[in-house]
Amino acid sequence: MKISEVNEKIKVAAVFDGDGVFPRWFFWGKRKRAVTKVEHVWRSREGEAPLLFFAVSDGCNVYELRLNQKTLEWRLEKVYMEG
Repeated sequence: MKISEVNEKIKVAAVFDGDGVFPRWFFWGKRKRAVTKVEHVWRSREGEAPLLFFAVSDGCNVYELRLNQKTLEWRLEKVYMEG
């Protein structure tokens, strides 16, 4: 498995409800990636900012997304690719 460090700001469409946040799709570059599965969710902090991390799949690759809950900025942290 190949792991690429990306660390880029991205646009994400997500559903927010009482049970949490659920990413549905995101743009990386000019390509829209549909989230077919949320593999894992975890929390962390960066100073005062609470962070939510998501390992999501588009059916081919796994992407690590980060949501800064203070600024509401989404970032693509890493991509895990087969091969």
